[in-house]
Amino acid sequence: MGAPTAVYEANRSRQLSINASTALVASVAVGFVGALGMVLTGTRIGSVPDPGHSLWWISIPSGGSPLASIGFYLSLALLIGGWLGVGREAFAGGLSPRWAWIILGAWGIPFFLGPPLFSQDIFSYIGQGVIAHHGLNPYAVGPSVLGPGPLLSSIASVWRHTSSPYGPLFVLSTKWVVSLAGGSLIVEVLAFRALELIGVALMMVSLPRLARHLGTDPGVALWLGVLSPLALFSFVASGHNDALMVGLLVAGVTLAVEGRLLPGLVLCTLAATVKLPAAAAVVFLLVDRLAVVEAARRWRMAVEAVVATSVVFIGVTLACGHGWAWLGPKALRVPTELRVLSTPSVSLGTLVAHLLHLVGVPVSTSAAVTATQYVCGLAALGATVWLLVTVRRHEVVRSLGLALVLIVIGSPTVWPWYLMWGLALLAATTAQRSRVLAAVAALAMLVVGPSGHPLLGGSWYVVVSAASVGGVVWLLRGQHWRTVVSGHAA
Repeated sequence: MGAPTAVYEANRSRQLSINASTALVASVAVGFVGALGMVLTGTRIGSVPDPGHSLWWISIPSGGSPLASIGFYLSLALLIGGWLGVGREAFAGGLSPRWAWIILGAWGIPFFLGPPLFSQDIFSYIGQGVIAHHGLNPYAVGPSVLGPGPLLSSIASVWRHTSSPYGPLFVLSTKWVVSLAGGSLIVEVLAFRALELIGVALMMVSLPRLARHLGTDPGVALWLGVLSPLALFSFVASGHNDALMVGLLVAGVTLAVEGRLLPGLVLCTLAATVKLPAAAAVVFLLVDRLAVVEAARRWRMAVEAVVATSVVFIGVTLACGHGWAWLGPKALRVPTELRVLSTPSVSLGTLVAHLLHLVGVPVSTSAAVTATQYVCGLAALGATVWLLVTVRRHEVVRSLGLALVLIVIGSPTVWPWYLMWGLALLAATTAQRSRVLAAVAALAMLVVGPSGHPLLGGSWYVVVSAASVGGVVWLLRGQHWRTVVSGHAA
């Protein structure tokens, strides 16, 4: 009876594998149809260059914005459905890194070739690159200095007079890309997306290694950290420079936890010269490592780390050639200039102002929002410091990921792509099975429209405030925060 049973089990296992592969292919196909539909309808309602005057290199016949919007969101639902189907196979152990590369190609290529979606920021990047290419300082002048034209019309009006808030590595990269891409806006968009794909490739290579080191599933890490709607929309469709920052960050953290601390810190420092919040990784990784080495080596390791990161920081800044303005108050203040209701502190401040008005206290909404921004910022800073101080009690990658999420949520302005800073790292930890993270990865981008304009207005501050307060109450009630930090939250 033994041989027939073994044959039966082998055949059954083979059949289950075939069924799993079929289900995976079907999910990928559904996601591809969704991505293609979003791109085609996005040629009408997305962030097309010079809106109202130009078309993308592919486009669908004009048929009215409402019809295009319906098609866009139906396609988005298909992509989310396909992603959830892939996730079901990933949680069953059926998503290999090889399959993840195939899925990234199937879903990513349409977004790479299509018009920008959910954001106009990529045109701001181009503008800053053109400014640098002309020998001007992007930290001193905004895109308006370029004068009227298709490029300036493509940039969101709130950023046309704003200098660059980004680090010198990215500014230097924008100059190189513009010099190579020529004067066509479409070609420049594709070139900038290619630059961001460097970050995506770094994540694709590093996340499986990081997940294996932490004892989690590499396929689930890629599913959540790179293949999710939020990641695809942020890194490929929108072409945000967060992709380059997060790619360098994940690669650096991976090297550091594998035992190559200095190369890891160097990559994290490079990430900070794209966007400064990545510098948190340098501090967390160094503190975590110094706590376990013997006292005789501690000072030497600290000095080597400080020297290596300082050389990178100073070297990149000098190579950029625009001085230290990127660390000045003007550049650091730029992200606070636009107040959107998707930001907890902004919604809470708006709610406070309305409540005070009801009881006869004449406080302006602006003043109330500013006050709540300071309070939320200090609360996030305090929680981040606590995570740093207690990093040896927990797992450093998880602590760093949570710290980056806290920094975003407590910041003066929250855009959904900022959430990828911490989510990409948490995808490789035991948090990868969190339903909350999966919901964020699937739905967070819906707070902005296809053209990049915020969708939360009117009384939405009540909803955002209630969700923010409810989240804090849940964390504090029954000390759920302990399970979130320790890694046992579902």
